[in-house]
Amino acid sequence: MTDDSTIDAMRESTIRRVIGPTILLGSGTYFDFEDPETSDITIEDVAYGLAFEGRCAGQCYSRILKRRVFYSVAEHCVRMSHAVPSHLAMQALMHEAGEAVCGDMSAPLKSLNPSFKTVEKRCEAAILAKFGVSIDDPVEIKRADLRMLSTERRDLLPWRGERWGIDDHVAPYDFEIVPWGAEVAAEAFLARYAFLSGRV
Repeated sequence: MTDDSTIDAMRESTIRRVIGPTILLGSGTYFDFEDPETSDITIEDVAYGLAFEGRCAGQCYSRILKRRVFYSVAEHCVRMSHAVPSHLAMQALMHEAGEAVCGDMSAPLKSLNPSFKTVEKRCEAAILAKFGVSIDDPVEIKRADLRMLSTERRDLLPWRGERWGIDDHVAPYDFEIVPWGAEVAAEAFLARYAFLSGRV
């Protein structure tokens, strides 16, 4: 049985977290942006956070379906994890982990907000550490990420052939993207994580 002093301490801690720079996760725990290293977060929090976060600020238009579509960060990660060599698959799956709590600020806007990028990178590092994942080959992961962007631009943006900086470095992948729904993306992320971590 919990005594009154323990309850009071728990209440005080909860109040501090609620009024501080924290968010309440789907699992019921708080993620503290000032102390991400000790924050509890589950793989379900990561999967669903990324699955309900839209890539490209939600401005996706499918050239295949001929309509606006929702394309999630989780789907981006799952597809990328299949596109890279197997030894990089877990790194690719988890490379956007920070966005599960920080959201997906578009790269052009992020470039104008270096303080946000610092917070996001710290959260990403804390989440990766919690799940025992390290980005051992950041150059190859970045290259794969850019190839995904090139593929997404071709399939999911109303692109008219304008030249982007990525065109000097990467080409799109051969596969075409027809987006999944958010729930499907979350389940695909969890299944891929279970497979890569040897839990299935």
